[in-house]
Amino acid sequence: MLVLADVYNRLAILHGTSLLMGCTMGPLISTIAFFNPSVIITAALGTSAVFVCFSGAALFAKRRHYMYLGGILSSCISLLFTFRFLNFITMGSFSSGLYEVELFGGLLIFIGYVVFDTQMIIEDASAGRKDFVRHALDLLLDFVAVFVRLLVILARNSEKKERKNRS
Repeated sequence: MLVLADVYNRLAILHGTSLLMGCTMGPLISTIAFFNPSVIITAALGTSAVFVCFSGAALFAKRRHYMYLGGILSSCISLLFTFRFLNFITMGSFSSGLYEVELFGGLLIFIGYVVFDTQMIIEDASAGRKDFVRHALDLLLDFVAVFVRLLVILARNSEKKERKNRS
């Protein structure tokens, strides 16, 4: 059982983490807002739609149906880290292809984490562990990861479309 003072400390840490995540996303969002502000709204709505759909799938699935995803998703994150490290070691000689893999692969991985984390929250609640602060942090990390990747993908597509229209 969580002590009330512990809950307040953990909530303060959650709020601080949220603030720092917002500060680190600020330059990306302001740059995209300068060129095409509609992309930000589209990315936010798209991320919300992803969250609703995949959390709903996890809520209505059989109990523990998606629990196996944890190991697979963690392995995929490790693989993406290895790709990033390989790109760093080779001084960017594989950069264009690996960037696409990291971007789209990361989007798919974090969509999978939405399903997995929702199932984990359901399992924790049914076992009597109601750690809402950790659950909120898990879902916040998933939301931010999907939002940033979707924002970058939409901004790149918008830029390509604009370049094509100018030609």
